[in-house]
Amino acid sequence: MINEVQLHQLADICRLASDVEILPRFRHLGEEQVEQKQNHNDLVTIADKAAETFIMAKLRAMFPDALLIGEESVYADDSALALFNEAELSFVLDPIDGTWHYANGSVNFGVMLGIAHFGEMIGGIIFEPVTGDYLWAIKGKGAFDRIKGVDHPLRVGRHADLALSDTIGCYSFGVTKGTERDKAVKAVMQMGRIMDYRCAAAEYRLLVTGAISYTIFQNTLNLWDHGAGQLIATEAGACSKMLNGQPYEAQINGKLIVAESDARWEELAALFR
Repeated sequence: MINEVQLHQLADICRLASDVEILPRFRHLGEEQVEQKQNHNDLVTIADKAAETFIMAKLRAMFPDALLIGEESVYADDSALALFNEAELSFVLDPIDGTWHYANGSVNFGVMLGIAHFGEMIGGIIFEPVTGDYLWAIKGKGAFDRIKGVDHPLRVGRHADLALSDTIGCYSFGVTKGTERDKAVKAVMQMGRIMDYRCAAAEYRLLVTGAISYTIFQNTLNLWDHGAGQLIATEAGACSKMLNGQPYEAQINGKLIVAESDARWEELAALFR
């Protein structure tokens, strides 16, 4: 359904959107160009909307029959999500993942584009506007980091032999609520150094390049935040499952553990059960 030439053409669309809509506004946003969605930490900017419109138009021209799902358009009308599993070809876009960072002048943001066939991810891109580099994968063909036009194969597991207490990982602990918070506090005490980037694009990059040993996401796991990242991570050899052992599904709610090995996943999952 998608070949390598087409995938890199899609990355070029992300690059063009970055050059035209995202980077010119970076650190130049006015207050009226940043809006709150659900709360003061959940932001959308004029650049998010413009980049999504730009990329969607290019996708429609290349693939006129495909289903297009974008974060900002779904926020206004989520009807496209119901068609995801039935669509022969879908594109799932987060025009700026890490909008909080973008709006606050931090470089930890990216463009995430997933390609799916009847609800199964078959291609993924995580594009970094600031560097112009990107992670990419096609199902069954491995994952790569394209840096200055040169592909570097990705393989997780660099720290697989370390004790959990000696590892570095990412975990969105701060959003844990209710009775689960006490369990999370006990788990955190055994997990070594923990970070929370509030940016799936950045955390997936850290994992697949071997910088961290795991990343844990929770609550509503949006397709545009995880579709591309899940494919890239698993193609790089990561073990990725929900806490109950089931695979990730679009818009699922729960705790998603993405780890450098099966053993690391089991070790982390045991802390939360």
